[in-house]
Amino acid sequence: MTPKQIAQKAVDEWFAYQNPFELEMALTALDAIKPKVILEIGVAHGASLASWSEIAKPNLTIALDPEDIPRTPEKQASYEILAETYDFKRIPYYTRNPKAHEMLAEYLGDRKVDFMFIDGAHGFDDVKHDYYSYKQYMAPNGVVGFHDIYFSEALVDAGSQVNWLWDRLKLLYAYDEFYYHSSMGIGFIYLSAHATLTSHEL
Repeated sequence: MTPKQIAQKAVDEWFAYQNPFELEMALTALDAIKPKVILEIGVAHGASLASWSEIAKPNLTIALDPEDIPRTPEKQASYEILAETYDFKRIPYYTRNPKAHEMLAEYLGDRKVDFMFIDGAHGFDDVKHDYYSYKQYMAPNGVVGFHDIYFSEALVDAGSQVNWLWDRLKLLYAYDEFYYHSSMGIGFIYLSAHATLTSHEL
């Protein structure tokens, strides 16, 4: 499937929360990278993780999510099918639980994560924790993606502060932003490409 076909399928059939055009752009960028190990934090119904897996055909796909999101029987069935189809290695814990780190280390062995997508809890402290706590597992040339990177009243009202961290990370690394007439946006930072200005870790 093409990035456009995957994105549309994710929205129409897999219950994706992403904007289809933004997801298509992100998938196009990821197709050029071809990550071999993918980790997603905050999997929801599995749509975006399945999308990354479909385009990249990784050797290892890891789903880190406590799996306590309310799901209708239809959504639960869809998630189980996606998890089986794309062979999700499931870590059913919150990111602050030490067992999540234990399971992740076991799945990885001596491998590193090439692409990590963060779409879990959206408060500033939460997304900052997820980024810095799990960055240690990233390959030096890895890519970290975030959902809901833009400021909007709708996201703020829903408790999202991802843009606070995103705006800081943009000062440190080369990045891409994928945005198409929505209140969300997807962003990628490239860990091997530091920004030209002098800065420091937050």
